[in-house]
Amino acid sequence: MAKNAEAVESWTTSFYRRSANWGGGDGDDDDGEIRRCQDRLEREDAVPYDRDFDTEPVLVGGAAKDWNKCSVGCEFGFSASKTPDATFGIAPDPSIDSILRSMESSQYYSENNIDVARGRGYKIVMTTSLSSDVPVGYFSWAEYDIMAPVPPKTEEALAAAFISNCGARNFRLQALEMLENLDVKIDSYGSCHRNRDGKVDKVETLKRYKFSLAFENSNEEDYVTEKFFQSLVAGSIPVVVGAPNIQEFSPGDGAILHIKELDDVASVAKTMKNIASNPDAFNQSLRWKYDGPSDSFKALIDMAAVHSSCRLCIHIATKIHEKEERTPKFTNRPCSCSSKKGTVYHLFVRERGQFKSESVYLRPGQITLGALESAVLAKFRSLNHVPVWKDERPPSIRGGDVLKVYRIYPVGLTQRQALYGFRFRDDSELEQYIKDHPCAKLEVIFV
Repeated sequence: MAKNAEAVESWTTSFYRRSANWGGGDGDDDDGEIRRCQDRLEREDAVPYDRDFDTEPVLVGGAAKDWNKCSVGCEFGFSASKTPDATFGIAPDPSIDSILRSMESSQYYSENNIDVARGRGYKIVMTTSLSSDVPVGYFSWAEYDIMAPVPPKTEEALAAAFISNCGARNFRLQALEMLENLDVKIDSYGSCHRNRDGKVDKVETLKRYKFSLAFENSNEEDYVTEKFFQSLVAGSIPVVVGAPNIQEFSPGDGAILHIKELDDVASVAKTMKNIASNPDAFNQSLRWKYDGPSDSFKALIDMAAVHSSCRLCIHIATKIHEKEERTPKFTNRPCSCSSKKGTVYHLFVRERGQFKSESVYLRPGQITLGALESAVLAKFRSLNHVPVWKDERPPSIRGGDVLKVYRIYPVGLTQRQALYGFRFRDDSELEQYIKDHPCAKLEVIFV
């Protein structure tokens, strides 16, 4: 099995399974036989879990409730009669999962490094890293009016900067000085290199500039703060010093400029001047504002449509069920059914941000990537499914009622793996994965 599929081995291992043999009568047609296979699997694979989260919700200690709704029963707080499933900070009882939650850079707070956090006993890590168990990014449709119209650019200076920490552990101030030395006029409103009155509304000010210096205080993967997203709101092209993978956060081709190292400053300065003097080039950089952002950008921001506290409870509940799935009553489920035409496979698929899974069947001769996507779409369409992000996105990019699959991946992957890493390479890898993981649990991202 390929390494990318091995990443989810923790939630289920290969057990011996019996395949339910179902032979119809001589007069039965193939479709009828396959339907009976599916009906049988629907019954026999529907093993109830010992814990029902509707009646016994996930309990997280050490914080107050800060969300409105969640697809799994979820409570925050303390109970004298109940032991929490997890708690923020190091739990006094090893049977309780310890949670680390922080939005600070690990370059300033080393405990936020995932490996360091694990070494200190944290079972669940919630940071800006998409590799953490439950990412807590600075982005969301609710917080930022990302699709706001592009206002006129009225300032003489090319760019605005709001930098107040003059002791950052990267080269952002050097980059600013180098841009100025290359005749890129910059209005600085922060404490560092200030040449304009800083008592202004940041987003309203940025709206007047063609460029915004979205210079973070550390160059760390996925550490992308309001500096970047406020620039997008303002329709000001972000010039970024920060996350080395910032292009993964770009709403469209050519929408941002990235200074990866100081050697890039001269070429970025030249590009800024060219764009500023060429209205067509400037409009092209902001094309995403009119045509809509890329699917990859929507898939990223949509993650935050479900509150991180709810995603935490989904993560905990999933782990609790996965532990039970290693017991005989689950490992003895058939999960597949042999018919004259071949084997029918039973999969369980849920939308990212949802807890409940739906039954999806792959029929004989249809164990392909295309057939999987078609089967998932057919199932969720039959349920008149409404994506979790539908009411969160700006109306202009909500789309109609047509579902579109962006990714399908095994439950248990990080969002970094799901969005940018994992792919079934081909039909044969998918087929092998399904055979190796009976009743495979998958997650789908709709865009």
